[in-house]
Amino acid sequence: MLRAFHLAVIALAWIGVGYKLIDLRRRPNDLGRLALCAALLFLALALTVGLPPLYQRIPLFAGSPSLVRLVQHSLVVLAAFSTQLLVVHLASPPGRTAANVRVRAVVMAVFLTAMIVLFAAASPGDAAEDFVAAYATWPFVTEYLLTFLGFVAVVMADIFRLSLRFTRRATAGFLRAGLWLWAGASSAGFAFAAHKAAYALMTRFGNKPPWPEGPVSTTLAGLVLALFVAGLTAYGWGPRIGAAGLWWSRYRTYRALLPLWKAFYEVMPDIVLRLPATRRAPVDLRLYRCVIEILDGRLALRAYWDGEVARAARERAMAAGLTGPRLDAAAEAAALAAALEARERGHVTGQEPPVMPDLGPDAGMAEEIRRLVLTARAYRRITTRRAGEALPASVRA
Repeated sequence: MLRAFHLAVIALAWIGVGYKLIDLRRRPNDLGRLALCAALLFLALALTVGLPPLYQRIPLFAGSPSLVRLVQHSLVVLAAFSTQLLVVHLASPPGRTAANVRVRAVVMAVFLTAMIVLFAAASPGDAAEDFVAAYATWPFVTEYLLTFLGFVAVVMADIFRLSLRFTRRATAGFLRAGLWLWAGASSAGFAFAAHKAAYALMTRFGNKPPWPEGPVSTTLAGLVLALFVAGLTAYGWGPRIGAAGLWWSRYRTYRALLPLWKAFYEVMPDIVLRLPATRRAPVDLRLYRCVIEILDGRLALRAYWDGEVARAARERAMAAGLTGPRLDAAAEAAALAAALEARERGHVTGQEPPVMPDLGPDAGMAEEIRRLVLTARAYRRITTRRAGEALPASVRA
């Protein structure tokens, strides 16, 4: 199960690399895109090189399998630095990017050099799979691990701080979502470093934790990657998800209005300027037509309006506890149902319906649609209740 998760994380990493390399071809000189591609590439390499079936076949690691951990950890350091470079590029004030990058590059070089020196001094054996448990008690190994994890923790804290700072300045909603995902990824990365460091220290002092270190670290690393890739690509997939959500919302609104529109169309087919909207028409067009034709139908029912029906329906709705827009919708739905029946019978009442509610200067089609949806739902409840009352008593029971 853990190996399958590891492979899934690796696949996600390389998919992210491919996706952003295509994006990089459009603007190859963009520092942010270069840093982003480098971060994904180093992270994908770090995860891939840690697969035993792979590194066991590489001649470099055949004589010293534990060397793969130095290579893997060094790639993680480069990936973390590239991610830090990206966030610094986005969050730094104009003119400060180069200086901020230089400071962080020097820090990365110092940590990476210390890691190499400590690993060489430790000279661990051939056990590469459970490196922490196997060598935490060896001289210099815990120091090496704490140096590596200290850098990861510092970078994650820096990314978290910069992401939150840039979130306040970001104007696009999906860019803010991506930054929040980065903040989540950096929190998971900090947890990864803290857990691994605590495990190494406890093992070093003879109090080894009862759980294996590898599965926890792999799970946290996978979470970091998933949140990181999601945040990096949020500006690309975010608008698409937003558009899909908007389409679904409009489609549901259209479906809610459709029963009332059909009732109008059956009695007054002349309200439609052409044939009813087909499924091939865009949902925006179908919704717009539905709203306009319902409003036209309401105007066409003016001569058949019965104000007494509306007042009685309002009293019943008030007794049922309805208030505000729902109360208005219940009264209007009942009056529309009665007006449609009067139109079919040719019974002219000579009354006029009340004018539409004053929506104010800032209201538009959205407010009108919300009001019509409430009316359409109330109308559907009326027709459903009447259909149930028309059934034989034995069937209703």
